[in-house]
Order: sequence, then C-alpha cells, then structure tokens
Amino acid sequence: MSKRGPDRKIGRTGEPIRVLHVCDKFGINGATVHGITRLLSWWFPRWDRTAVDCKLIGLRGHDASSQFLIDRGTAVECLGKGRFDPSTLSELVRRVRADRIQLLHLHGYGASDFGRLAGLLTGVPAIIHEHFVDPAMPAYQRVADRLLARATRLGVAVSASVIDFMATERHLPRERLRLVPNGAPISDFRPVDPATAAAARQRWSLPDDRPIIGAIGRLGEQKGLTYLIAALPLLAAQGLRPQLLLIGDGDERPALEAQAAELGIADQVTFAGFAGDTRALQTLLDLQAFPSLWEGTPLTLFEAMAMARPIVSTGVDGLGEVLRHDVTALIVPAREPKALADAIGRVLTDRSLSARLAAAAAQASAQYDIQHGVDMLQAIYAEVLGRPVVAAKLAEPKPPEPEPASIEPAEPAPAPAVAP
Repeated sequence: MSKRGPDRKIGRTGEPIRVLHVCDKFGINGATVHGITRLLSWWFPRWDRTAVDCKLIGLRGHDASSQFLIDRGTAVECLGKGRFDPSTLSELVRRVRADRIQLLHLHGYGASDFGRLAGLLTGVPAIIHEHFVDPAMPAYQRVADRLLARATRLGVAVSASVIDFMATERHLPRERLRLVPNGAPISDFRPVDPATAAAARQRWSLPDDRPIIGAIGRLGEQKGLTYLIAALPLLAAQGLRPQLLLIGDGDERPALEAQAAELGIADQVTFAGFAGDTRALQTLLDLQAFPSLWEGTPLTLFEAMAMARPIVSTGVDGLGEVLRHDVTALIVPAREPKALADAIGRVLTDRSLSARLAAAAAQASAQYDIQHGVDMLQAIYAEVLGRPVVAAKLAEPKPPEPEPASIEPAEPAPAPAVAP
C-alpha cells in the first residue's frame, strides 16, 4: 500500500466524509468476481481514513463474490434483495439516516436507481459510477436515467468512451462527468520466482517446449474469447502451436470448450477457472491477449502491463485509450481471428518485438497505479461537499488510438521452440 503524506490529505474541514458505496452485486454471469468487486477490494484499504469513511452495501444476497471482499479485509453488508424489490428503497433510506451518510456512490443500474431515489428522500447527493459501455442497456434504464438525471450530482467514468456513453445513453450533461481511469496495485504485480512458476506449470500440465498465450478474466461474450480460440488453427498454418491458457470463469465456458473440441484443438486450450492470485500463471505467459468486443477498461490489462507481458489486443473502448499500437501492444480489429493470429504470430516469432512491447508496457503501467484513482475519488467527494481539495488532479479524457485495418505478418526472426 502506498504511503500517504500531507499532500494526499483532502477534505480536512470537520470529520471524515461519510460515503456509502452501493453495488448491485459482486459477481456476474457465472463469474466468481467481476471488475467492480476487484476495484472495491483495492480501493477500500487505501482510503485516507482521516478524510473519508466509506461503507459498502450489496443489494443481492451473500455469495462467493462478497466473500472474496470479506476475505481481503473489506467489510460488506448484503441486503438480499431482488432486482426490483421495492423494499430496497426503504432499507437504503434507513441506512443513510442511521449512518448519517453524506454521499452516495452507486455502482450498477439497480444501485443507481434506488440509490438516487434514496438520495432525493434524504437530501444526500448521489454519484453514479459507470464501469463499461453497455451495448445491451435495458430500455427501462433509459427511462430511469432521464427521470433521475437531476438527482445525479456527478457521474464517474472509467474511460473517455464511457464518458460518451454516459452523456449519450445515460443522459448526464458532460460538465457533470468526471474521468477516473481504472488501475491496479502496480507494485503487487511482478513475475514470481522460478520455483513457484514451475509448480504452476506442473499443476496445470502446461508444456515447456511450446509458447503459452493467455487471457485472464470473465468467460463471457464481451471478452471475445471465441475469436481467440478461432485464431489457433490459423497459427498452426504459420507453424505455431501455442498452448492457450484461459484463467477465469463465466457462463461462456461450455460454449468455448465445445468450440475447441469442434476445431480439434481441445488439448491446446487449458481452462484454469477462477484464480484469486494469477501471478504465477501470468509469469508463464509468452503473450497476454485481450480480444474484447466492448469494455470499460479491464483491470487485467494493468496487471499484464505491470508484469511486463507482451500484449495483443483489440482497440475497443478503454483498451484503445490505454494502449498504443506497436509501442505498448499490437492492436487489432475486434471479431477478426486472422488479425489476432497474425499479431500473435509476430510477437511469438520476433523476440525483439516481444521484448520491446513488454518493456514499454511495464514502463507505462506506473501511471495506472490504483492509488491515483483513490486520490481522484477522494477529490471528487470533497468537490461534491464543497470541501478543500489538495493535490488531487483529475484525469483528462484522451482519444483512443486508431485501430489498424489489419496486421501483416512480419518477416520471422529466430523463433522459440514449437511442437509440430
């Protein structure tokens, strides 16, 4: 955890700002943990407790995802409410009054709707925090957002594309939107020692004579993993037979397993399931892929950068804002297995390119340390309540890197050993 000196102190007028974080749920679509939950597990130990006093409530029942937070020292209370349970509102109002909450910080559609109504009834300002661009936003939410726009003091977005989404789809004026980029505890993500890496390789029966490429995160449509699996036969045509390691769980796993079997490459894809600590497996990766179709900004991106993994990624949403093509990653169009295969082939066969991308990504990762986001959020809390803000610079949106139309294979350099 970063040390905090006087320059981190904000909102010093009076007692700490009492903030209630409200989240719909902490897992999604068969995944044990999603990105918001991991962010919360990183934010809460890092708050400046002399400036803010944060509590966390989940609207659904206790499950493995809320236990993930508890196991990491973050207290969470789960209300056990259904998606549209009207008693959610009275319970939130009661909690706001009982805990003398001064600010509501809301994550998810249900939390943002019930939370803003609770704010109206108690006179407590509300912030909604959007974590991704939702291509399937429900129609009822558009109506709710129009009706509750004036009950929203500020909106927080994790990327410039999410700012656009909040302005156009969630009906919030741009002057009331703030960019707080995602991040990770960068210093925590370093390659593990050889013995630990070897144990992980043995546990998952991963080859030591072929490259290992990987993707980490929820196994869902959004992550585009079907296109990564489809790229494997195309890599075989280049004489490459990497092992694909998928770390995570989610509702798409059966379909992805069936796809690999249908393509005759089931033995080339390892499903490792959810891992609370991915560093040993990441250490084994010769390349980390992000074939996403839409995003906010995945937290595993910052982990990969900090771990100095060569990256091949689509340029959708926050991915294209963080990564620079041919500098920190090779960026390819979404939904194109051939482009993925060509880029992966380049990285696996060109050691100088691989080393250059990895080094640049590691260097760039420093600007995405999670403490920067914590400081920005504390500054926003102080701004909303009219308290002094010291040394907390808010981020300016930057446009994403343009996506290349395709990736042409480079002339191969000496290649690592690969199986026939």
